[in-house]
Amino acid sequence: MAQANANSVDFKLLRPKNYFANERTFINWLQLAVTMGGLGLALLNFGGNGIRVRISAFVFETGALALIVYAYITFWHRANRLRRGERGSWDDQIVPTIVVIFFIFATAINFGLTFHKKGYIPPLDNLSAATMSWGLKQR
Repeated sequence: MAQANANSVDFKLLRPKNYFANERTFINWLQLAVTMGGLGLALLNFGGNGIRVRISAFVFETGALALIVYAYITFWHRANRLRRGERGSWDDQIVPTIVVIFFIFATAINFGLTFHKKGYIPPLDNLSAATMSWGLKQR
């Protein structure tokens, strides 16, 4: 009987740990997707009626759906690798960077569409600046 290599790891002993780690990673990606979708819905519901708001909400919602699809595909790919007992790198080095760049891009689109006019001042909903000074009444 051949002696096992000192650096080799028996994946059959680590299987539950790896499956649960895969599920935790999947759930974390879904939490991020729900957050992105929530931002899009908040923009859509509370951002007004303009086309700019709809474009910004669409960008966030599209990103959330893409992240859900990515999480699903990655989960099943890693689960199949675990079932086969494959070794190798389990790191995901590209997609987290893409997600951060997407958040920056989507936020820039939102600000760019909101403040595209020179000298834009956000509406105060018919309130004067004096009524917004912590409860002081106008004279």
